[in-house]
Amino acid sequence: MMINSLKMTRRQALLSAAAGTSLLAMPGLLKAQTKTVKVGALVPLTGDLSLWGLPAKNGADVWASRVNKAGGIQVGGEQYNVEVVSFDGAYIAEKTLQGARAFQDQDVKFTMIIGGDDWSALQDFSNRNKMLTATLYVSDLNPDSTYLIAPVEAHPFYFGLGVEYLRKVEPNIKAVSLCAQDDVTGRSSLAYWRAGFDAHGFEIVNDQYFDNATTDFAPVVSAMLAAKPEAVCIDTTYPSVALLLVEQLFTQGYKGRILHAGFELLPDMVKRTSKEFMEGSIAFFPRFDDQTIAQAASGFNDPAGFYAEYNTAHPNEWNNTSWEFPASLEVWKQGVEAAGTFDADKVLESMKATPPKHIFGEAKWWGKDLFGIDNALLGKWPIVVVKDGKVEIAEVGDQAAWYEAHKDKVEARFREEDLMPDQRR
Repeated sequence: MMINSLKMTRRQALLSAAAGTSLLAMPGLLKAQTKTVKVGALVPLTGDLSLWGLPAKNGADVWASRVNKAGGIQVGGEQYNVEVVSFDGAYIAEKTLQGARAFQDQDVKFTMIIGGDDWSALQDFSNRNKMLTATLYVSDLNPDSTYLIAPVEAHPFYFGLGVEYLRKVEPNIKAVSLCAQDDVTGRSSLAYWRAGFDAHGFEIVNDQYFDNATTDFAPVVSAMLAAKPEAVCIDTTYPSVALLLVEQLFTQGYKGRILHAGFELLPDMVKRTSKEFMEGSIAFFPRFDDQTIAQAASGFNDPAGFYAEYNTAHPNEWNNTSWEFPASLEVWKQGVEAAGTFDADKVLESMKATPPKHIFGEAKWWGKDLFGIDNALLGKWPIVVVKDGKVEIAEVGDQAAWYEAHKDKVEARFREEDLMPDQRR
């Protein structure tokens, strides 16, 4: 890819001409100056899902600041500082596409999204414009998602690890109830939960979707509890919804473990219920001040230091997504430095030839079995358990190994939801 030379205003050009002798005496002056590359956070910055979008964007800002202080990134023999630009896609297709166009105008080289419904608005645009994009939802991948990668979170593939852990610590329980919102996020993740429960000998006694417009969750929880579950799975329900579901479980007298993707609002859940009620609940997103985080997140530079700097810049705003965009940027940085260019095709080619290190260690490109394309960087992932009102890393499992051991059950459950590649074309 051709890199544009430094542009000067008319006044700067006149001054340079007047000082031509000095410039001739210092031929490396312009070459030595640091350039800038832009990366983009195309996320909901307002509305309910800003709880995911804003921390992700803030995390990218902190990552860029840390990288720039350390000397930027080296690409094609030149040094670049990273600038994060953002756009409020509001998780609405039209606004998300508007943001993608804005990023093209600004020559953004790498775009990060939450994933799910917003990717459906971007795919054609991405392919036409070679817009290299990272999603947090591996289920966005499909045979035609050429420039989409899932470099960090392979949602919902860690759910199998969580069910395996539940069976290990609760060998005697059998019955589970499940619920999720009726959208692409809910359908894909509930399918994987079901496969996990199938694989580890649990009986699903209640399994339901609820409309995204639902505000009263008492009937949902009543139906779940009427089936007498010994564990309850509330899927990847959105943060505000998960809070209401947990509150209803407490109000209606449930006693047992709760499984959820992230427990983003865990402090609020504890306030509305109790530490004792939430104790033992299982999720998949660690604290970065966990004493074992450095060992677990071996592919992320100084996770504890990043956490401290983030909280200095954004007090009380830390969230699960606060580190996921930075982890995506770490993978992208490895790719462009190895390729020696920002060109999307060459970066992808380089990444595929030598897989970058995943935040939780070594990983491989995967996805063709279920999504028709090997664009997910599948590695290890932590299981966390609530202890005394906070999540702690219980263990780190191998997502790819779990899938290989149980892929027949996963594929069967995905086919029930019309999620297999041949069904989605």
